[in-house]
This record gives sequence, structure tokens and C-alpha cells, in this order.
Amino acid sequence: MSMARVLFDHNGRRVPLGNELGRGGEACVFELPDQPKFVAKVYHKRPDQDKAEKLIQMVALQNERLLKLAAWPVVALRTKIDGEIVGFGMPNISGYKDVHLLYSPKSRIKDFPPKVSWAFLIHAAANIARAFAVIHEQGHVIGDVNERNLRVSPESAVVNLIDCDSFQICSQNRYFLCEVGVPTYTPAELQEKVFKTVVRTANHDNFGLAVLAFHLLFMGRHPFAGRFLGKGEMPIDKAISEHRFAYAPDNLRTQMQPPPNVLSLSQLSPSVAHLFLRAFSPSGVNNGRPTASEWASALTSLETDLKKCGTNAAHYFFKALAECPWCSIEGHTGVTLFVGLVAYDATTGFRIDLVWTRIQGVPRPGDPVVPDLSQLRVHVRATSEARRAGLKRRIQLTLIVAGVLGAIALALVIGLGAGVVWVALIAIGIGRAAWGGTGKDKERYESDRRKADNALRLIRDRWNSEASNTKFQQKFAYLSELRTQYADLPKLRQSKLQELQRNLHQSQLHSYLERFSISSADIPNVGDTRKAMLASYNIDTAADVTLTGVDAVPGFGQFLTRQLLAWRQALESKFVFNPNRGVDPEDVRTLDREIAGKRTSLESSLLGGAPELVRINTQIITARQSLAKDLENASRELLQAEANARAA
Repeated sequence: MSMARVLFDHNGRRVPLGNELGRGGEACVFELPDQPKFVAKVYHKRPDQDKAEKLIQMVALQNERLLKLAAWPVVALRTKIDGEIVGFGMPNISGYKDVHLLYSPKSRIKDFPPKVSWAFLIHAAANIARAFAVIHEQGHVIGDVNERNLRVSPESAVVNLIDCDSFQICSQNRYFLCEVGVPTYTPAELQEKVFKTVVRTANHDNFGLAVLAFHLLFMGRHPFAGRFLGKGEMPIDKAISEHRFAYAPDNLRTQMQPPPNVLSLSQLSPSVAHLFLRAFSPSGVNNGRPTASEWASALTSLETDLKKCGTNAAHYFFKALAECPWCSIEGHTGVTLFVGLVAYDATTGFRIDLVWTRIQGVPRPGDPVVPDLSQLRVHVRATSEARRAGLKRRIQLTLIVAGVLGAIALALVIGLGAGVVWVALIAIGIGRAAWGGTGKDKERYESDRRKADNALRLIRDRWNSEASNTKFQQKFAYLSELRTQYADLPKLRQSKLQELQRNLHQSQLHSYLERFSISSADIPNVGDTRKAMLASYNIDTAADVTLTGVDAVPGFGQFLTRQLLAWRQALESKFVFNPNRGVDPEDVRTLDREIAGKRTSLESSLLGGAPELVRINTQIITARQSLAKDLENASRELLQAEANARAA
């Protein structure tokens, strides 16, 4: 269809087109010089009668609530007065950015302000849910839910829905269906369905909404992307159709394992975690998925229930957690998820000299002095009961010996001859049996002695562990090392800059390859489903495509790996190294963010050093006072048990 530069609205007014703002497979978007708050979407191919009628109905259905959150058609555009419809006018949201640029960490750092934190992502997810709720309240269904149909304000996290002409609209008891969809956002019951014949529901949309929320909260991961523990391949669309939520706790049923170094459901608020389980469970098919309003409420609550990490000020996480999950993930992957400080600045107002003076001023616990318990032995005597038991044993022993000797003497007197030996053996056996019966008291006192000895040993072990100054010395040495690292930050930055200069060719190549996003690339045999799997394993751009990296992604065998490597190599062949260009400024900014983050972490740890040393010192002194009494009591009990055992 040839492009007219002037179109007409339903009142016959001229609508001149300005510059082209964007071009897709279906249409182009143009500025409207006379109406800068609006833009025109003009189709490449003239819409059929049903499509034209749908646009007319959508224009009639417009209202203030829809126009605040969607690029909703406000006027149908024609080639001439009363001519055929070729497009429509809609609100201009050119200041917004695609949502996938927000949830992918690498693009977020480049395309969004440094202030963007996890709280911002949660807020954006809540705003998406509110937008879905309005659409559903109006009786419409989005249908083709996907990351390309949502745009986000980089400043406020306000969202706007685009491509509204694909929505399912119900007007005057007639359905205008949504005829398209993306498998990775399509619920199980609609997988492999022909959308041209399907009347969709809000419950179908709610599956896609949950996927979008998961993308935002889990740094671009797809909820059904993971490693299948069974036999064969498990692509995302198949996992969806079989309800194999990779992050579900019942992995015996799903047989799925999430990618490494990711957030878990247990690190969300229980209410949000429960909504994800409901959204992706088999029971969700029968109108059981959380509604958009439920998502908006739970996500808003999660946003208010966050706390700031004590180590990295850019990290926010659920307040019930003991440790920051982002610190751990960044530490294992080396990928910066959130940026708090943009540029390196050696003068932040932090005074290391004053902080170190406070650290040095904390009193030392000193070497522990083991209590002198030698005098206790003088005052310990066996109990009267133990002495009586010992006297009883001595009397019994005397009687037994006398009895045996008497039996032998009697045998000799009556002339038993060789029978004396048998009499002696029998008498000795009787004596041993009688003596054995007297050993119970002795064994009881020996048992008491062993128990007392073990108890004293445990107290001494605790003394060595809790009352020694080892913990204090270790903490002080650790803080000394942090102080050295802090002083060496300028040297570290200079060293890394020199490394960038030495690796200039590799650095330029890496920056060049990072410009090519996998999500928007045309790679043979790598469609949206496989791209989502790659993104879930941190492979987002051509720079991330390596043999080792792709080999770790489920479902990517030799053939697909060769396809990806061939795509990267084709891009590399067009790279031109410029030795005069110097280090890429973006690499320097990345380095400065790294140094700034390290500095923030060091400052936080050093500021907490003095209070931590005070706490450790107090613990040691308290332990010494408590354990000294325990040590004395345990020693006294052992001496008493030993005295009793000897007496018995």
C-alpha cells in the first residue's frame, strides 16, 4: 500500500504525518506535527472489513481510564474523507521504554537511571497488574500478552500498553478476537490452539501477567525455563503445557531444576510466592489464577516490606530474610544486578582516619586468665555414704578371705587329701560371687566420676572457644585488611584501567558484540522459546555467546550451539578495531561502578567495625564471668566424684 502523507479523521479534518518513529512487520508509526501528544499508526496493508470495524468500535469505547495506561485508538485514519481506514491515532508514549530492557540486568544498567532498584521493578510489576485490571474491568482481554506490548517510564515505573488493536474487544455483543499470541506467555490450555477461533478470558491473561511479574522479580528468568531431570528435552512451551513450574517446591512432580544463581520463591514474601504457585499450578486452568487486582495488592505490600542491604546500598530485599540474596548472586556470577553509584569519586566524605581511630579505641579483652582452682582439693572430702560403702567393702573382703582360708583349714583337718584343692576352688568361687555383689556401689561412684570429668571437659572447651580473645583478634585483623583494601582503591582502579588498555582489542570487541541483543536477532532455529531459555541462563547478547556458556543451557545441543556461534562469528567478521579510539567510555563507567560498589561495601563494613568489636568484647567478658563460675562448680563436682570413688 502506497503511503499517503496526509490522512483524514472521521470529521474530515486533515491529519498530516510527520517523521517516521518506528517500523514493524505490520505498520509504521509517525509523528503528528499538529498534535504532538498523539502519533499515527499506519498499516502496511489495508485492514480488512473486520479489522476496520474493530478500530471504529475501539475509538467509540475510549475513555479517560484507558487512555491513561494504553495507546488506545482515539481516532480512525482514512486515506480520504469517507475513504477506507488505513490506521489510527493514539497517545504518544515515546518517552517510555520496552519492559524487557528493565528486567534484563545488562540492558537495565544502560537504559534506565542508576536509581532503579528491585523496589522499582516490583513497583513496575504492580503497575502492570493495575493496567491489566483496568482492561479487564472494561470487559476487554489483552490476549497477546508479551514483553513487546508493554512500555515503562524510566523515571516513575508507570506502564503503558501498546498494540491495543490486537486486544480482544467485546462491543455490542460482538467479539473482535485477538488472533495472535506468543507461546512463552500462553497458558497450558491454549498451547497449540488456533487463536482465530478462541474467545479468551481474563484468566488466560492472568497467566501472561504472572510471567511478566516473574520476569521483573527474577531478573528476566522465565518461570518454566530450567533443567529437566527426566528423559528428553523440555522446551518452555512444553513445560507450560505440562505445568512444570521450574521454581515449584514439589520438584518430584515437576522434575525441574531452576537455573543456578537465581532468586527462590522462599526469598519473596509468602503472599507473592503463593500467587506464583497458584498462577502456574494445574488448578489455575479453571479460573484459579490470581487476578490482576490480587497481584497489584500483593506486589504493593512486598514493595513496602523491603529493607536495604547493609553491604550494598543498591540492594533491597524482603525484610524477613537474614541475608541479602543479591550480594550472593552477584558474588557467584560477577554480573552487576543493581547500580547504586555511577561514577568513582575518591572524596565521599568518609574519613578512614577517624573510623580507624574509633576501631583502635575499642578496649581489648586481653588474654584469658584461667581461674586457679587448686585450693578446692583441700576442702573436698568423700561423703559419709561413700565412706560407709568403702568400709562395707573392706569388711566383706575380710570376711570372704577368712571364710576361704577357714574352709581350706577344715578340709586339711578332716584329711580330705587331694580334695583340699577342690574345696579351695569352691570356696574361692563362692568368695568371688559374694565380692561381685559388693561392686555395684563402686561402679556407681566411678560412673559419677566419668560424668563429672566429661562435664568439666565441655566447660573447658567452651572457655577456650568463648572466653579466649581469638574472635576479637580475628575481627580486628579482618578490619585491618579492609582498611588496606580501602587505601588501595585508587591503585586498584588504575591497575584495572591499565588492564583495559592492554586488552583494548578484546574490550572493543566485547562492547561491539553487546550491542546485538539475542531477543531481537534473527537466528536460524532459535525462536522466542529458545531465546527465553537463553535469557534464563544469562545469555542475552552476542557477547554472552560462548561454547561453555551455551553448553550449560538445557536443550542446546551441538546443532543449535553451532547456529549461535555462527551468528556471533558473522558479527565478529564485521568488527573493525580502532587502536586510536582508546578505552570505551562505557567500559570505564562499568569499572567505576565496580569500584564504587566495592568502596561502598568497604565503608559499610568499616563503619560497623567498632560496634562489632564492642559487641565481641562484651560477649567475651560476659562469657568469662559466667564460665568462671561454671568452671569452679564443674571442678568441685569432679573432685567430689573422685574422692567418693576412692573412698568406695
